[in-house]
This record gives sequence, C-alpha cells and structure tokens, in this order.
Amino acid sequence: MKKTVHVTSLAFAAGLFFASSTMAAPVPENPKHQTPQGLYVTAKEAAEMMKKDPSVILVDVRTPEEWQFVGHTGVAQIMIPSVTFNYSKLDTKKPRYQPVPNSNFISELEDKAADLDADEDSTYIIMCRSGSSRSQPAAKMLDQYGYENVYIMVDGFEGKKTKKGDKKGFRLENGWKNSGESWTYDITEANAYFVK
Repeated sequence: MKKTVHVTSLAFAAGLFFASSTMAAPVPENPKHQTPQGLYVTAKEAAEMMKKDPSVILVDVRTPEEWQFVGHTGVAQIMIPSVTFNYSKLDTKKPRYQPVPNSNFISELEDKAADLDADEDSTYIIMCRSGSSRSQPAAKMLDQYGYENVYIMVDGFEGKKTKKGDKKGFRLENGWKNSGESWTYDITEANAYFVK
C-alpha cells in the first residue's frame, strides 16, 4: 500500500511539473524584459492557453502600421498600441521616429475589456513585435492598476531574428507569425484602432 501511494504521489508530482513547465516560457535573462507579474509564455503556449480557456484575452500592443503592413492575428480580442511614434522627431538612441507612450492605454484597455465582460481579474496575454520592448512596459502599467494575471508573449508576433544562413537578421524564428497559427494583413471595422 505504501509503495502504491509513493508511486502515485511521484506520478502526480511529475504531472504537475510537466503541466506547469509546458505552459511557462523561461524568465527573460535581461531584467529590462521581466515584468512585475513574472508570467511568460511563447506564442505556441499562448495559442494553447486560449484554446483551453476562451476567457483568456490576447492584447496586441503594436502600432496600427504594424497590424496593416506586417500582419496581425484575428484572435487578438484587444488591439491598442502601448506606444505610438512622433513623426516630427527622430529617436536619439535608435534610427527610428521618436516613440511616445500612449497616455490613453489603460483607459482604452479598460473600455475594450469591459466590452468583453473582463476586468483586472481576467487573464491577459500581451503581444508586441518581439516580446520585450513594448510588452514589458504595458505589463508594468497594468500591474500599477491591479492587473496581476498578465502574461508576456516572449517571442511576440514576429519572433526573434535568425542568426544563421542567408536569412540572417530576418525575424523567422518563433513568434505568432511563425507558429502556424492564423494571421492576416486585413484590417476590419471590428479590429481597427481609431485615434480619438
């Protein structure tokens, strides 16, 4: 009897370990990419979470230009840029336009979440281009407003840049776009972001 209980306990513990490890991406090594919530998933894990629990909300925080010209997934229930760009200035740190935080991000997210009968206790997955530069600040803002169940999609929509072959530097590894999940370039009235 003791042997059976011991074996059963080990099997249960192994099952818990396997279940938790299959739905949790590793913590990003760079502290700047870590979030207060400490919850991380890959694009594939995010898709599985959403299939298992339809109440999980995917939030795409990229820009409308990215949605239109790079693509987006129709399963993202909320599409709100966490950062926009000032087209009258260049960034002093990178060769791009000056990024500007979306000062309406929280209020816009709360409005969209309310339309979905969701609130700060709901589960959210934040997706940006590569899983760090915009997802982390969005999760941090949400944490300040009491949102504790916020996951970061660590590989983002486009994935990581490949480091080998003739496609070196292209975003062809991981990410939603490379996961086999659905995506499109088409913007519709239902998923468009309108500046107010």
